Amino acid sequence: MPYANKELRLSRTNFHNNYANLAINPQTFENLKNLTIYIKDRSVDNRLSGILLHDDRAHDYSITITAKSGNIAMEDSSALLYMETGTIQKFNKFSQKSEILNFDNYVFNLTEQKTKEEGMRWKAKERYLNELINPNDDSNEKDLARYRAEFHERLTYPLLPFVFSLIALTCILRDNFSRKGNLTNIILATCLATGFMVTIIMSYNLIESSESFIPVLYFNILLFSVTCLHFMNKNSGKRK
Repeated sequence: MPYANKELRLSRTNFHNNYANLAINPQTFENLKNLTIYIKDRSVDNRLSGILLHDDRAHDYSITITAKSGNIAMEDSSALLYMETGTIQKFNKFSQKSEILNFDNYVFNLTEQKTKEEGMRWKAKERYLNELINPNDDSNEKDLARYRAEFHERLTYPLLPFVFSLIALTCILRDNFSRKGNLTNIILATCLATGFMVTIIMSYNLIESSESFIPVLYFNILLFSVTCLHFMNKNSGKRK
């Protein structure tokens, strides 16, 4: 289910980048993915005082912020740090120069903005059928091979229960029922179903290595289906 897989990945990313879920302890330097936060004190109502924040997430500059007080609030899935009365020092890593700005009120977004769907590279399990056929990104040969295998897996998944049912019916109905049980038929059905599943898995792996093996997958499904139907029809004629 691509939709469920995408939502699960987005939820994991949001949780990972949501710094508001982390406990910021007073008088402790908290390191959060190139973001360092220090607070002198924290009241019972989560009011912060003596704030020091150093943001080194950007490649070309770093920011150091100091503030007398502030608090953290959640808005639109983002963790925002509201600060009052402080300074912002921006250091350019290339020119080695700094800029200092005083502020009365300043809002800093603690959440990394990398959770948007368009900014993420989806895996094969997370793509819809049209995205598997036309990736529309810079996917390499290995990714394209995985998309090809995933596409044919989804096409054939609905057929597998049908073939398993044919195998079970063919084996169970091949002889008359006995009060002593039909253990032999059950074992035979289990072995055939296992063999069928092994060939299907092997076909998926072969398709990922080369598209020339695509007919092998559908031939296996057709072969087991036709063979089972043939023996079912043959056994039905004997019973008559």
